[in-house]
Amino acid sequence: MQVINYSPASKSQVEDIFRIYWTDEEFLNELSDNLESSDCNFYIALNIDEVVGVVGVRKVKNFLLDHTNTDNPCELYIIASKSKNKGVGSALLQHIINECKRMYYTELICYSPETHDSSWRFYEKNGFVSLGIVNDPDDGYPGMVWRRLV
Repeated sequence: MQVINYSPASKSQVEDIFRIYWTDEEFLNELSDNLESSDCNFYIALNIDEVVGVVGVRKVKNFLLDHTNTDNPCELYIIASKSKNKGVGSALLQHIINECKRMYYTELICYSPETHDSSWRFYEKNGFVSLGIVNDPDDGYPGMVWRRLV
């Protein structure tokens, strides 16, 4: 498996992975639109020619800034893989941490809604600290905020 920069040629495979975890069409459209946005950096995990995972970071949303401790944080916007417990998520996370260091980010902040609380163990296992439940002001959904120094 290798992790590389996202390219538009892999868009349909990435969107298929998004649909594994999300059903809200508005959010799926947002994810799709952001794949090629200059405000986000996406990377994909490849197993031969098959996209098996995706990770993306972006500028921290305002409601999360109160939870940051350093001067140059970024938001872990998305991390998803075709299958769990196969090491894909961990490989993507390690890659994004290395990229964040290269881009001089100092910490990762992440909002994970309660509807995805099954991912919380992943964050905990990978060095993130839980900062408590907050409501996303865009949709009102409660979720856990996680932070990890880079």
